[in-house]
Amino acid sequence: MTQKPPKRWPRIILIVALTLLLAITAFLIISHAIYYGSPAPDLPCRCDGQAEAVQVNGFDLYYRQVGTNTTAVPIVVLHGGPGMSSETFGNSLDFLAVDRRVIYYDQRGSGNSQIKPDPSHYTIDQLVDELEVLRRDVIGADQMILVGHSFGGALAQRYAFAYPDHVEKLVLICSIPANGGMGASGPLVDAFIAAMNVVGGGKAPSDPQEADAWFAQLAYESNLPRLYDPADAELLQNMGYVSYVANREVMRSTFGGDFSENLQQLTVDTLIIYGAADMSYTGEDIATEMHGLLPNSTLVRFDESGHWPYLEEPETFQQVLRDFLQ
Repeated sequence: MTQKPPKRWPRIILIVALTLLLAITAFLIISHAIYYGSPAPDLPCRCDGQAEAVQVNGFDLYYRQVGTNTTAVPIVVLHGGPGMSSETFGNSLDFLAVDRRVIYYDQRGSGNSQIKPDPSHYTIDQLVDELEVLRRDVIGADQMILVGHSFGGALAQRYAFAYPDHVEKLVLICSIPANGGMGASGPLVDAFIAAMNVVGGGKAPSDPQEADAWFAQLAYESNLPRLYDPADAELLQNMGYVSYVANREVMRSTFGGDFSENLQQLTVDTLIIYGAADMSYTGEDIATEMHGLLPNSTLVRFDESGHWPYLEEPETFQQVLRDFLQ
């Protein structure tokens, strides 16, 4: 009686599976080291023209005010990115300075504000605290009207959750969700985010300022498809200094949690704007979801805009904003 040869396929499959698991684990570890390993540059606050430097929580912030009426509730503009600059707005909100102060500032580690190398300086909670100190000690107003674009919309929401009595109105323009669109956080999420960014963008240069320039170019190229009209590419060519590490760390800190109940309990009047050609992450899907949760919200669609309605349809944008504020 002949003996059957041993079945080797289960063993081979196990070896292949373990090899793949080790390879994936090694890739995740290497990607994590590449993505999170670089520090930010060490740069002072850069101000010119109307701008000045104001110190808030140990950082010199780029601060520009238009308008002088101190009796009306001021408008505070929150740029996106994170890690981008108030220069992304240009002078888009200056028309409101006839009636009230309009305040543009660059968040810590972003744009023209002071940048420090240590990545631990850059979290969403620190930006919320920074905005509160700015309101209290620099602007000197009991309430603010917050206008947030993209990530700035998430910052506006988080601030309103923490300090609802200091917010008169909210304007959320192509806003991301308050949790950055990620309900989970932690080491595993960090690892996969790092892997996706390394695969999609490659390795950042080792020099911090070169890394910022590299990231700015990546951001520009990825933003072009978010315009309604590709011929309007010049609108995105003067967006100011872009900070790679601030973007990476602040975005990472937003992940996790469900803020649906916070939105449902937020009674402040809110204008939600989105562009028809924007991606779903900051476009109709998210805008409609927020509108359904916020009890006192108005939803406005810009049919000939992508991610920048204030640049792509400026006249319509100005009228919509005037109507809401009045």
